[in-house]
Amino acid sequence: MKSLSDGVSYNERLFSGSLRGRFHLARFKWVSSEVGKLRTPARSFLELGCFDGKLIEFLPTVPVRYAGFDANWEGGLDMAVKKWKMRKNYTFQEARVPEDMALTGKDRFDVAVAMETLEHVPPELVDGYLEKISRHLDGYFFITVPNEKGLVFLIKWTLKKLLSKDAHAYSLSEVVNATLGRMHRVERNEHKGFDYAALTRQIGKHFDVVSVSGHPLALLPCWLCFSIGIVAKAKAKPAAV
Repeated sequence: MKSLSDGVSYNERLFSGSLRGRFHLARFKWVSSEVGKLRTPARSFLELGCFDGKLIEFLPTVPVRYAGFDANWEGGLDMAVKKWKMRKNYTFQEARVPEDMALTGKDRFDVAVAMETLEHVPPELVDGYLEKISRHLDGYFFITVPNEKGLVFLIKWTLKKLLSKDAHAYSLSEVVNATLGRMHRVERNEHKGFDYAALTRQIGKHFDVVSVSGHPLALLPCWLCFSIGIVAKAKAKPAAV
């Protein structure tokens, strides 16, 4: 379990405070908006990186079935089990590798979600998670990830260096390469060196990518947005012969 940062909980760090809190809540609102916009069936949800199941509170309609998977950093799953104990069709399981996602052939979901999660997954495990989700999804997959390259990277890195201790250690050459978008020249370490465009290509191996957009200001191009929303869809199943 990941330890608390300076004694402050995950929810306090991300969702308290006006500007930062609104920014982090934007991804929940984005998923809810996209689900409503697409008018997709949404009776059953699979969420990777669910933490305490906060997404459920933002959905247009309460799902009948929900399966949440998380590494349980800072005890998020423990909070989820307590919070949603009255919902017998809601399950929360610890998953640190794709094989931990205990799903059977009968488990089918209308919607899958991974918010600000895949950038934390070791690169060698990402395809495994995507393949696992693809086998159990009938509808749409909504993903949000941070933009860690280009001008946005430089702004974020500079602010973190000036205002907090939260900046990953970049060499001068890595700062230059990340700013220029040459992410293959930046060492990966969770957010550090993460490339949303490369992830989008990985997602395209397992799903049909429907759209890639920035948020919360969707009118701006992706390269100017701090967070990226990816909408994908389960590939059509081969017709039986």
